[in-house]
Amino acid sequence: MAKPTIGFLTYDWSFGLKPIQPNGCAWYRCYLPMIELKKHGWETGMGFPGFSEQHGFGLLIPDKKAVHGWQIVVLKLMMLENLVEQIPKAQALGQKIVIDIDDHHAGLEPTNLAYKATDPKTNPKNNREHYFKSMSMADALITSTPFLYEYYKKEYPNKPIYMVRNAIDPQHFFMRKDKSGNWPTVGWVGATPWRSSDLETLNPFLGQFIEKKQWRFHHSGHIINAPTVEEQLGVPHKLYSSEGMQPILSYKNMFKKIDIGIVPLNDVEFNYAKSFIKGLEYAVAGVPFIATDLEEYSYLTNEYGIGRVAKNEDQWLSHLEELGNMKVRNIERQENYKKIKEFHTMEKRGPEWDKVYKEILEL
Repeated sequence: MAKPTIGFLTYDWSFGLKPIQPNGCAWYRCYLPMIELKKHGWETGMGFPGFSEQHGFGLLIPDKKAVHGWQIVVLKLMMLENLVEQIPKAQALGQKIVIDIDDHHAGLEPTNLAYKATDPKTNPKNNREHYFKSMSMADALITSTPFLYEYYKKEYPNKPIYMVRNAIDPQHFFMRKDKSGNWPTVGWVGATPWRSSDLETLNPFLGQFIEKKQWRFHHSGHIINAPTVEEQLGVPHKLYSSEGMQPILSYKNMFKKIDIGIVPLNDVEFNYAKSFIKGLEYAVAGVPFIATDLEEYSYLTNEYGIGRVAKNEDQWLSHLEELGNMKVRNIERQENYKKIKEFHTMEKRGPEWDKVYKEILEL
């Protein structure tokens, strides 16, 4: 019996690198699921999007010819105008078109760089309106959080909508050792342009706390000419350090200098849709973390005991005080890692991806 086939198409790549590497969204929602699906008997591929009138969507792979013949085609962060014409042609040829959704573009905040980048007024050929139109035409949508699932169930009540939560591959991280004693470094991993005024929510108190304790703060993911975490959090310059963003295959190195991770999130609709992937990254890298008490992090903490959540300044400061003790951190980092391995690896999520795509194949 022939293997079922699935191709993942995206422009979400780190261009200029050799070998080329997917960015984070494509890594977690395309590449890692693709690897798991192979284990479940699928023929899989991932590449740049290609299209032909005879074969429909295919994969354009650097230095190779286009690869066609995919029964299911997954489009990731594809917002091109020509998709509106290509999707029905591919469907007429028998391809099932799936759009994977991991961000709430309908709820983007103007402070987020993606708001302007996907605005039809500034980018008429490649924007979120084309993205929404392609969703309406797709055979199925796959979401990563309950918020996104419920949102698109209301938007498209007659369309098959699925949810598969994000997961992590521990092999691409290493468990760091905490040798800082009771003088830890608090830190955040991420890029400031793609935020919704998140870091500013801690500005009234975090910098003062760091200064009082004479701890340090480290930012991994600084981008040249972007707003600095130092400014947004109000951390004293003498206690602050930063390093640049790394591509996905070097991403594990960005957690080396952090003893306590933070996941501040502004209380806005865009963040209600965000997954807990940042918390999984901290946990698998051996970094205890505190997150704003929004739905997905509350679920991760209350259901699995991974990480801590804070609703207000008092709770943030209380958690920081407790995690200032290295013994507490070491116990927590071991427990977090154990729970990640048990419940939230991509290998554990593999059967879900297999089940969902087999259901889509039968639509």
